[in-house]
Amino acid sequence: MDRLVAGGPWFRRHPHYAAMVTAALFAVVTALRLVGSSEADATGLLYALPIALAAMAFGLVVGTTAALSAAGLLVAWSASHPEVSVSALGWASRIVPLVLLGVLVGAAADAVEDASAARLALAVAATRRRDAAEVNDEILQRLTVAKWRLEAGSGDDAAALLDEAMTQAQHLVSSLLEDVELEERLRVRTPTGEAVV
Repeated sequence: MDRLVAGGPWFRRHPHYAAMVTAALFAVVTALRLVGSSEADATGLLYALPIALAAMAFGLVVGTTAALSAAGLLVAWSASHPEVSVSALGWASRIVPLVLLGVLVGAAADAVEDASAARLALAVAATRRRDAAEVNDEILQRLTVAKWRLEAGSGDDAAALLDEAMTQAQHLVSSLLEDVELEERLRVRTPTGEAVV
């Protein structure tokens, strides 16, 4: 939960920056491919950088889309350079690793995000159980003893216990409200902004 509270890596905390850096990397690699007309330079392999960033920052769908976009840019470059001949094995060796990178890294990023959300949900549930036990232990027990004291005719003792129970109830409610505010802040800090619990 520490990474979730801290906000995680920069590309999860700032998805707009991650999108801009991804687009810039795509532009730089495409420019390098347009400047160099030799397929021997293998500049197409540099598409792995924006694909990996997109997959880590946004997950499986965007990672796969980035990989397919890179594949499309490779095909477009090849179509604009008819003098370059690439075999079926050559295409497979260029496109398959990029698509696998987008799919596998994106799926792993989604799994990490799901695990973080589940960990937060478990922490919130444990806090709620603890709070419920504290309400039961502190307030209900005092109210029960106050009732017995009233039945026994000890009104002053019962009044004192009721005052203590009310004070304790106010502290617990304040604490619970603070926990709810913290939970809402944690939800806002999740990379996707989705409600976790």
